[in-house]
Amino acid sequence: MDSKQIKKELMRRGYDFSMIAEALGKSPSLISKVASRKARSQPVALAIAKALGMEIDEVFPDVDAYHQVPMTPEQRKQKQRELVALLRS
Repeated sequence: MDSKQIKKELMRRGYDFSMIAEALGKSPSLISKVASRKARSQPVALAIAKALGMEIDEVFPDVDAYHQVPMTPEQRKQKQRELVALLRS
């Protein structure tokens, strides 16, 4: 979906970018930028998809980064430790 389609479908459901922004504690401009692919944020993209009642890969099929399961903080720390060890060897 492109930004105009996202916006139109949100309006059809009674939502808009500012409502999503308020719910997430983010700026409306960030929501707009994510919808138009000018910024990347998986949590914002997921919120948009949920508001549309769709899967994230249906709304953003062109953004591969959104199709991966995000790492937990512990997984990220482990990967950082692995990278440090790799770079020191």
